Amino acid sequence: MIVVRILFYIMTVISLAYMLYFGLTGVLAFKKSKTRVRKFNDKTKFAVIICARNEANVVGMLVSSLMRQKYKKDLYDVYVLPNNCTDNTGEVAAENGAKVMEVTVPVKCKADALLFAFDQLKKKDYDAYLVFDADNVVHPDFLHHMNNIYQSGYKAAQGRKDSKNMYDNWVSCSYSLFYSIQNLFFNKARTNVKMSATINGTGFMISKDFIDTGVYKPVTVTEDIELSIACILNDIPVVYCDEAITYDEQPTGFGDSIKQRTRWSVGVIQCAKTYNKVLLQKAIKDKDMSALDKVLFNLAPHSQMWTLFSFLLLFILNIGTLNEMLLKIVTFDYTTLVAGYLISIMISVYTLQYYGGNIKKALTGIVLFVIFIGSWIPINIKCFLSKKELKWVPIKHERTVDVSELVK
Repeated sequence: MIVVRILFYIMTVISLAYMLYFGLTGVLAFKKSKTRVRKFNDKTKFAVIICARNEANVVGMLVSSLMRQKYKKDLYDVYVLPNNCTDNTGEVAAENGAKVMEVTVPVKCKADALLFAFDQLKKKDYDAYLVFDADNVVHPDFLHHMNNIYQSGYKAAQGRKDSKNMYDNWVSCSYSLFYSIQNLFFNKARTNVKMSATINGTGFMISKDFIDTGVYKPVTVTEDIELSIACILNDIPVVYCDEAITYDEQPTGFGDSIKQRTRWSVGVIQCAKTYNKVLLQKAIKDKDMSALDKVLFNLAPHSQMWTLFSFLLLFILNIGTLNEMLLKIVTFDYTTLVAGYLISIMISVYTLQYYGGNIKKALTGIVLFVIFIGSWIPINIKCFLSKKELKWVPIKHERTVDVSELVK
């Protein structure tokens, strides 16, 4: 029992320290930013890349929003890459002004299409790539803000991921809250102290020169996290920009949510296994806080398992006095859970107000947000236990919203 007790204390301390780290770094969101981005005239030449699989319902609105950017039209081109399509995605994209690039290699995931686009555009005279998902629409000033970041000397940037259907139901609202909290308390917090933010799938910029080096070779199902890691390993900070907004369509079905977040968790676990050793070496050798931060980020699924393991150890330690233990857990967890729930609501309400959301419309999502977050526990258990290769599962997008309806 002495060994079990020692293990319990070790796991409990590790879990608490992990949560404390992200709590303290989140507070940096309120610190004055040390990252300086100046204003420039339109100068950066962008290639906008959109990978699309059966997205005829929504890709037209995205291309239309990009064609209406407040940016010199001769300084950017929009490329849509239809792959594995059985609908008229390419035709719709072309009708709205995009250049259609047919993918001629097998595509199992988004990374395959991206790498194909990078290879095809390698000899073009662009300065940087912008990447969006086909279900997005984009704020009219997006390219303007990315131009400022690039001309200020930064080679990678992540814009703010907002939602075009936040108020559909509690699932889409929970997604929106999750991204808003990540925007503010993770990405903005890190940019404020010159640490690297994380690239989040869509609405990001990456320098063409960096991509042309060939160091970005994704091997996991989360190509965006791998790009973030590649930037850190090559001393390229990812700058977060609150004003560069992408409006994303969120899933409304809980089943679709489980499928999507399973892929995320599998990808993060794969990234931890593949990159944490080299990231930790860089953190120690170069005293690189961004590298250490990414190591901890990649351990998010593991942290939930540590916490569950500590509860299991607690049960073993008190197996002889089960009734007393249950009473302690019930009384202790009652106050702890209530406090945690109230903190969740406070953070959600504050973040919504910060970004100008409607608290009344989001009330159901705010109340049920803890279920959304808590459901990650069985997802992560499944990801650790499953030995099957994860297959990409499409989520149908059909919400057509003009960007003018979303811009405040």
